[in-house]
Amino acid sequence: MFFLFAAASMVPTCFSSFIASNSFSTMLPRIPRSVSTLAGVTLSAILAITGVAGNLVGFFTVVGASFGPICGAMAADYLLAGGRWSGPRRGINWAGYIAWAIGFLVGIPDHLPRVPAAWVRADNPAMLYSFIVGFFIYLALAAAGLRPPVIGKEEAGPAAATARNAA
Repeated sequence: MFFLFAAASMVPTCFSSFIASNSFSTMLPRIPRSVSTLAGVTLSAILAITGVAGNLVGFFTVVGASFGPICGAMAADYLLAGGRWSGPRRGINWAGYIAWAIGFLVGIPDHLPRVPAAWVRADNPAMLYSFIVGFFIYLALAAAGLRPPVIGKEEAGPAAATARNAA
């Protein structure tokens, strides 16, 4: 029975590592996909073996603090593009990364173990605050010119053109 459980656990482990490697290969195309997949599998195995992966509340807290500013930056970019997806961008979108980092710092303090008790309140919607911060920081940085240009349809390929037309 344990062998069957171990075999059944391989599929979600490999699939989630593959999805993570696809995301990393989109952001960092010079790193081979096999390397990022093996790095993801290794990190997942270490987290599972050490028991860190069992702390789901902590994991989802970090995920929640991460997604607030990401969604805020995406909403700002959508607004700046006139209510549609503008398309893939060339290089690194520094406005997005900086908006995410600042929004993450706003969203995570309530959940860190060494934050003073006066900062932690049950009525503090930190994820909403991180969304708002990510939104406005992205708007400001895009206005400052930190948003790279959109890749043309010729460079992006047929999949991006189809997605852009669908949006």
